[in-house]
Amino acid sequence: MHCNPAMNRRPFAAAFLAVLLVGVGSAQATPRGASPQPQPPQRFERILWTGALAEVAAPAAKLGFTAVQVGRGVDPAPAVAAGLGYYLDQPIGKGVLELRDAQFVPLRQAYEKDRDPRALIRPGCVATPGLIARLAEQAAAEAKRVAGPGLRFVALADEASATRHDAPLDTCWCEHCLADFRKFVQRRYRTVDRLNEAFGTTFGTFADAVPLSTDQVRRRELGDTSLPADLRPFAARLDFVDAQFAGAVHELQRAVQAAVPGVPVGLTGISAPAAFGASDPARMLPGLTLAEPYAIGGAVELAQSLLPAGAHRYTTLFAPKPETPAASVPLRRLVRAQLADMAAHGVAGMVVWNDRTVIKEPLAAAEPTAFGRAVRRGTGVLGPVLDACAGARIEHGPVWLVESQASVRAWWMLDSAKDGMTWPRRLGSYERTHSTSQAARTSWLALLRDLGFQPRFVAAQDLARRLPAERPRCVVLPATIALSDRSVQAIVSYARIGGTVLADHSPALYDERLLRRDRAALDELFGVTQRSVRWEDLRVREGRLLGAPARDGLPRAEHELRARLGERHRDGDAFAEHRPGRGHAVLLNAPVCEYSQTRLVPGRVGFARELRRRVRNVLQRARCRPICEVRGEGLPTLIERVPLRLRDGRQVIAIRLAALADPQLLQAMAKDGPRPVRVVFAKPRTVRELGGRDLGTGSEFELRLDPFSAIFLELVTR
Repeated sequence: MHCNPAMNRRPFAAAFLAVLLVGVGSAQATPRGASPQPQPPQRFERILWTGALAEVAAPAAKLGFTAVQVGRGVDPAPAVAAGLGYYLDQPIGKGVLELRDAQFVPLRQAYEKDRDPRALIRPGCVATPGLIARLAEQAAAEAKRVAGPGLRFVALADEASATRHDAPLDTCWCEHCLADFRKFVQRRYRTVDRLNEAFGTTFGTFADAVPLSTDQVRRRELGDTSLPADLRPFAARLDFVDAQFAGAVHELQRAVQAAVPGVPVGLTGISAPAAFGASDPARMLPGLTLAEPYAIGGAVELAQSLLPAGAHRYTTLFAPKPETPAASVPLRRLVRAQLADMAAHGVAGMVVWNDRTVIKEPLAAAEPTAFGRAVRRGTGVLGPVLDACAGARIEHGPVWLVESQASVRAWWMLDSAKDGMTWPRRLGSYERTHSTSQAARTSWLALLRDLGFQPRFVAAQDLARRLPAERPRCVVLPATIALSDRSVQAIVSYARIGGTVLADHSPALYDERLLRRDRAALDELFGVTQRSVRWEDLRVREGRLLGAPARDGLPRAEHELRARLGERHRDGDAFAEHRPGRGHAVLLNAPVCEYSQTRLVPGRVGFARELRRRVRNVLQRARCRPICEVRGEGLPTLIERVPLRLRDGRQVIAIRLAALADPQLLQAMAKDGPRPVRVVFAKPRTVRELGGRDLGTGSEFELRLDPFSAIFLELVTR
C-alpha cells in the first residue's frame, strides 16, 4: 500500500437443477479462513500513515484526521492522547508475508545466473514447520497489546506476496515446500502414473516428484506454431502456491480475529490477480474482514464482490506525482473527485500516504502542505456524505463477470511468450499495461458501467453452486480462456433454461488445469463450428489487438473462427449467436480488452461506440436495465451509477463522471462549472438529495453534476 502509488426464482432454480447433470451441494459454508463479522464503521475514517507517531499525532488531529497508523511495537498512547483512533500495521513485521527487495532480488539474480530452481529457497518460507503458528501467536499478542476502543483494524501485511509483489518466480524449492508439494500432487492425481501423464514425467514414486519449473514448461510448450497444448505442470505449481500462501494468511487472520473480536483483520496493498505471488482473489478475499485493494486491474471491484458481508474496505490516497497528468489539475479538485469516488463505493475510510506529503516541517507546527490543505478541505466539504456512505453495500445489478484464476495463469503464459529467458523480469508495473487478463477485466468493467450497470464478480469455481440460486440475467466471460468442466456445465445449463451468456473471445479453450481441449468446451453453446489454435490466429496478446487497431467496427480477436449463425468476414465470423433452449449465447469475437484505454481516444470512437451498441442490445434482450439514465448535452459516455444500501437501510444512488484516470477530461468538463443533467427513472420515484432538499416524486429530475464530485440521491420509500 505505502510503497507507491425478471426470471421467476423458483421455476428457474428448479429447471436449472433438473438440467444440471452434476450434483450441486448446499450453499457453501463460511470459508475456513472467515471470521466473525466486524462491527460496521461508524463514520468515514481519515487515517494518516506515519512513521513518527509521537510527533505527528497532535498535528494529524488538528488537520482533521481521525486515526493514524501504529507499527509493530509502537505505543498507541500518543494517538489516544490526541483523541485519535489507530490501526495496527504488520504485527509480524516484514520478511514472511512480504519480502523486501534485499531478500527477493538476490534470489532472482541467483536463479537467472544458472536457471537452477534449487536456488529458489524463499526467505521466511511459510512451509517452515511451526513458523506460521509462532507468528500467529505473536500477531495475536501484538493485537491484544494495542486493543481498545481506538483500534480500527489490523493489517496483517502490506502488498503480501509469495514472491515480491506479483513478480514471476518459482519460489519456493525448500525441503518443506517439496514435501508439501508431493502431498498436494498425491491428493490431486492419486497415482504416480496419473501424475506422470499430466506432467510428462517418469517419476517412480511420489517421493521422487518435484515441480516442473516455468522454464521447463516454456521450453516444452512455446516452441510450436500452435498455442500451448499442456500447461498442467505450470498450473499445478501455481495452484499449490496459491493454496499454501492463502492458508498461511488465513491462519494468522483467525488468530488475530480471535484476539480482537469484532475488529476487521486482513490485508492492505492488494493488487490485481496475477499468475505469480499467490494473489488468487477467490482464495484470499473470502477469508478476510478487512481489505485495502489498489485501483489496479479490477482489484477494487473484486474486493467489493468477493469479501464476506460486513468486511471493511479501505483505500489509499496518494499525492499526485509531479510528472503525471493529475498534477496539471488543481489539487483541491482532484482530491474532491477522489473522495467522491470513495463515498460512491461505500469504502469505510482512507489511508493518506504519508505524513510528509501532508504536513510541512517542522511537524509540530501542523502547517499543511498544498496536498494537506486539499485533503482537509475535501473531507470538510464531503464529510457528511462520506460518513453516511461509509460501509455502504453496493447493490450489484443483474450482470455477473466471471473471474477465473486459471485464465489469469494461461494469459500470463501467452502474453509472456515473446519474453524468452527474461520472463522473471516481467514485473507488476509492466503487467499493468501488458496483461490481457487485467485489460479484459478493466475493460468489461468500464463497458458495463458506461451502460449503467454495476456488475458483480463471481469466481468460476462458484458458478455451479450460485447460478441456480441467484439467477443473474446475464453472465459475462471476460477473456475466460480456461474453465473447468463443472463450470462449463453450469453455464450451459443456465443458458438452456433462459439465461444469457456473453463472451468476448476464446472461452473455455483450456480446462481449469490448463490442458488445451480438442474443442473449446463452450463452442457448442455459442454455435461455433470451427476455430484455429494457431498462434497467429489468436490476435489478442498483452492486452491489445495485434497489428494496426481498427478505427471503426469490431475487428476479430480470433481469425478463422466460424459459427452457424454470425456475421461473415474474410478473416473470421463475428457476433456468433446461438439459442440453446430458452437462453441466448453471444460470442463477440472482438478485442474488448482495448475498450478501457480507447473509449475516449478520438480515433477509436467508432470501435467503442460499436462495442457499446452490441453489448447494450444483448443486455436489453436479457431484460437488463440500468437503475436510471443520465442525460445531458456534451456528456461523455462514462457516467457511473452506483446503487448503495447505507448502514441504516436507506437506498442511495451515486452518480459521477468516472474519469479519475483522465483528470484533464474532468478539468475540461468542469470549465463552465457544474453541468445540467437529467436523471430519468423507468417509473416515478420519490427522491431527495442525501442530507439535502426534497426533490419530490417523478420520473425525471433536472440536476447539476460537478465533474469533480458526484450527485447522491436518496430513494425514499413512503
